[in-house]
Amino acid sequence: MDHEAEMACQRLVIASYSLMDRGRYEDTAALFTEDAVWVRGGKPVAGRGAILEALKQRPTSDLSRHLISNVLVELTSDSDGVATACFVPLRGTKREDGSVATPQITNVGDLAYRFRRGADGWRIAHLQPTMIFKP
Repeated sequence: MDHEAEMACQRLVIASYSLMDRGRYEDTAALFTEDAVWVRGGKPVAGRGAILEALKQRPTSDLSRHLISNVLVELTSDSDGVATACFVPLRGTKREDGSVATPQITNVGDLAYRFRRGADGWRIAHLQPTMIFKP
């Protein structure tokens, strides 16, 4: 087992939403392969550049946090891997002091990742969130 590769992929799972939640969109997009697909809002966004542009469209008046757990990485070859995780998305509109009223937890979903190792290390090749529990 390549524990270093597994840890690199696990870090990508956590970083993909953690960086996005903090508005670090360039860093988030850099986690993806050039030809990656991230399904957002049920629609595929293809390519690292398109992913960055989609992230920049997020409303600046909102704050979000995505709680990620149950990350399970499986390497399928020396240069490919997959992962699943559970996530709870939280989102709200910023108040004057920069905080957000605590939102109710209404959605819980699954994340499905595919990874590919290239010259620049492990990157996300495909990300598909699916809501399991929703109102």
